[in-house]
Amino acid sequence: MSNNKQGKNHELLKQRILFVAAQDFLKNGYTNTTMRDIASQSGLSTGSVTNIFGSKEDILCDLVEFVIERQFDVTGKLLSQVTDDKILFYSAETVLQLYITELDENLREIYKFAYSYEKPSGILQQTVTQKVEFVFKEHLSTLETKDFYLLEIASSGVMRGFMIEPCSMWFTMEQKVDAFLECSLRIYQVPEEKIESAKAFVRKFDFASIAKQTLDGIFKFLEEKQKEIFN
Repeated sequence: MSNNKQGKNHELLKQRILFVAAQDFLKNGYTNTTMRDIASQSGLSTGSVTNIFGSKEDILCDLVEFVIERQFDVTGKLLSQVTDDKILFYSAETVLQLYITELDENLREIYKFAYSYEKPSGILQQTVTQKVEFVFKEHLSTLETKDFYLLEIASSGVMRGFMIEPCSMWFTMEQKVDAFLECSLRIYQVPEEKIESAKAFVRKFDFASIAKQTLDGIFKFLEEKQKEIFN
């Protein structure tokens, strides 16, 4: 078998495993899904899955990249004709993430582990560091990439804390969003009046519905991708 064909087969198997795992994580939870479950539904042995991905955490790394990309996509389309303000864009993207995790406990768990484990959290920090440098460089012009990386470590801690704390009658979604934006934007030294503008801006959108549409879209994409790969 040629190297090109081997490489193509390896990539197809990798995609098959990833999309089966993603569905299992979202339907059953990260903790309740085993490598044996993923292997069985992929039509492979557990050893084959381990050879391709290494561990369940490695699969989570790929899934995190996929979910974050979909999240950025949705927000980009939502705001493309509304504003070009980078801070308002960032506020909407992060608020959408809060709403998504509030909508589905299995996705909350995925994010919890993604922000806790070394490999996926490293991917998140590298990806988001580029994002926050792009967003906040204008008013933090003396900072370098390494400085934004340090700020992102603090910011990701704030995000994780707010994501894993479920809303209740004593802690509503509106309170969570306001408190999150205040904490996260202050890390980047955003002026108080701008923080208030960001809070007012995100209130204009029905993020509960947008989050549900985003999650439904992820499920639909995974189902279609599985049909494509298995046929």
